[in-house]
Amino acid sequence: MKKIVLLTGGGDLPTEVIRKLIMKKITFFCLIFEKNPVSKMILKKNHKLINFGKIISELLKLKNLGFNHVALVGNLKRPSITDVKPDFNSAKIIPKFAKILLKGGDNNLLNFCIDYLNNIGFKVLDLRKIIPENFLSSGNITKINLSKRIVDDIKKGKTILDSISKFDIGQSLVIQSGNIIGIEAAQGTDKLIKDSYNYLNKNETSILIKLAKVKQNLKADLPTIGVKTLKNCKKFAISGIAYSANKTLFINKQEILKYCKQNNIFLYGV
Repeated sequence: MKKIVLLTGGGDLPTEVIRKLIMKKITFFCLIFEKNPVSKMILKKNHKLINFGKIISELLKLKNLGFNHVALVGNLKRPSITDVKPDFNSAKIIPKFAKILLKGGDNNLLNFCIDYLNNIGFKVLDLRKIIPENFLSSGNITKINLSKRIVDDIKKGKTILDSISKFDIGQSLVIQSGNIIGIEAAQGTDKLIKDSYNYLNKNETSILIKLAKVKQNLKADLPTIGVKTLKNCKKFAISGIAYSANKTLFINKQEILKYCKQNNIFLYGV
């Protein structure tokens, strides 16, 4: 793992990964896609802004320079077919790529990309190998006393998310006293939290459950929780979060744990 290509998107994850790679003295190069805004810090590192249609050529150039590992980091905006301007190397996969886009679902697209990267000689890295300290184990991490009602809600929410994961529509839901308040779709987790507020009984415990999908490829699109999500939970009356143990990425983990302790928000790994 001496030289890594970072397929870089938005959010705080890329900067967190880059800091860890610098600490470990691992060489990296960022490929940034058009129409995907990234942190200004990343633009100060070794990088290149490219169109999706040029990715194969750029990867092959980097492979000749000794890069043979790839990590997918950050939020990538799904491209439309018209956004992709393929060169010679990418043209041959465009029919398959278009078919996957039309089929829909993030898992389908990510699995296709990972399989192709493997085929051209890159090893796609699991972020748990790069930043293992950003993951939490199972059980009640924050030591807040959880009632049987809360544990039952977590079990029910997990059963529902596991059941709908085959449709690839989201990783999260909000539940309160056995009632499903909302399920994540295209709006994302933070919008789900905000939208749920008006339907909550403010005198009862409400839970955000955010889990990896069944059979999800854990080398991409891991469930991710940052401080912003915790602050939204506090603002919009969510009492705690249940997450996939050892499969959920916590950005600025120590800050998250501190915020939970200060604001009496529980974290529970399942």
